[in-house]
Parts: sequence; structure tokens; C-alpha cells
Amino acid sequence: MSQHTTVNGPAVYECPDCGERQAGIRRCEDCNLFMRRLGPGGNCPHCDEPVLIADLLAAPGPRR
Repeated sequence: MSQHTTVNGPAVYECPDCGERQAGIRRCEDCNLFMRRLGPGGNCPHCDEPVLIADLLAAPGPRR
């Protein structure tokens, strides 16, 4: 008997109707619709906006 387990970390969700993004919240508070999962991420520690890890990795960094 094998058992498959997936680990789901914090994720960013986006409302299909209004485009609102939330970290960890699956239902849009304004539209009352379930949001779609965009990927792993969380709130930015500086501006508190939801940010995807993929967006951070794709952002240009300082040149060396």
C-alpha cells in the first residue's frame, strides 16, 4: 500500500473576476468567488502586497 503526500506551502491566489491577489486566502472577499492558485509566494515584507516566488526569481538583480 503506497501513500502519496504533497506538501503545499504558502500560495498566492488571484480572483478570476476582479484580478485581486491574496496570499493564503482562497476566496475573493469582494466577489465571493474562489480564486485560482498562481503559485508559491506570500506577502512582501516591505509593502505587504502578495508576491510570487517566480516573480522574485525573474526580477533583474543588481549587477556585479
